[in-house]
Amino acid sequence: MRIALVYHQFVPRGGLEGYLMEFAYRLVSSGHQVLVVTAEARPEVMKELKLESRILPVVKGTPLLRMWQFERLASQLTREELGVDIILGFGRTTTHDLHRAGGGCHHVYSKLLPFWKRWSIKNQLELQLERELYSSGRTKLYVVNSSQVASQLNAAYGTPLDRFRVIHTAVDTARFKPADDRTSLRAKICAQLKTDPDRPAFLFVSLNHRRKGLDALLQAWKDVDADLWVVGKPFDARYRVQVARCGLGNRVFVLNERSDIGLLYQAADWFVHPTQYDACANTVLQSMASGLPGLISINDGAIDFVRDGENGFLLTQPQNAGFLAERLNNALALSEAERQQLGKAARETVLPLTWAAHLKKWDDVMAEVV
Repeated sequence: MRIALVYHQFVPRGGLEGYLMEFAYRLVSSGHQVLVVTAEARPEVMKELKLESRILPVVKGTPLLRMWQFERLASQLTREELGVDIILGFGRTTTHDLHRAGGGCHHVYSKLLPFWKRWSIKNQLELQLERELYSSGRTKLYVVNSSQVASQLNAAYGTPLDRFRVIHTAVDTARFKPADDRTSLRAKICAQLKTDPDRPAFLFVSLNHRRKGLDALLQAWKDVDADLWVVGKPFDARYRVQVARCGLGNRVFVLNERSDIGLLYQAADWFVHPTQYDACANTVLQSMASGLPGLISINDGAIDFVRDGENGFLLTQPQNAGFLAERLNNALALSEAERQQLGKAARETVLPLTWAAHLKKWDDVMAEVV
């Protein structure tokens, strides 16, 4: 099949771009032809992935102007003009055969933004484009990465549930797996952090601490006798003050974003994720694949895979510090054998999320349209 992928930038930047490149590569490897419709692409990447491109003439300007321009240009394209069998959209565009809502429901997410961002022109445009996408009828079917996102979009825009198809994100279980020698690895990681390897350690991964629930987590940590490894965005002055005020300086350790995150999944005892909103966080699936049991917020669509008390724990009140402390201490009260059993069950849960299975579901949905 000849497939057009529509997204405003095809460059290695964020999580969605990373997924899109891997997805395109896998499509080509499975025998499809792929045309990338974008405003920005790197020739060396296109050549390496064996992709064709159609660069839309978006003029330089503010991100707001570029978003609006790209949507208007992309919405005019047809399968016949592009010479493809199907058009797949991935960003703030409104007219395609299929659209994947990788970021979830912006109507829900935007309510969590600070008021100055919530009422910005850019955010209002994003909300308008999302409304058009799900209510104009110019897109036939929608792919979401969790059942929770489908329910949110249905509630926000009245889009019939039978127009959604859930295709969960694939997980590289060969990369994300339990350590062969966890004791040695843990000792090495703890030596780098200058922490005691005999103390229990919780891993928190975030590039947006406010949305991921760090404020409540730090408040809860006053009543938790364990170490917290924070990976991703460095602390700003506000978080440094909060850590100092709560007396957590010798229990909270901050690491910059790193490519070897898999090693931290293997070395930690628990993954903690009290997010206010996630469509289906890759970190949850990756930690589960690594055999790391987690405490996961019900505000993340990844709870499709979390069975409370069987392969992890659900955080039903992720913004309540008292509740968080209780759940964290309940986890600490488990024996090592019980913790390992949860981790084993977590990995077994996500093993079916292979790229082969992911592409098979995409092929089935594309066949519905074609």
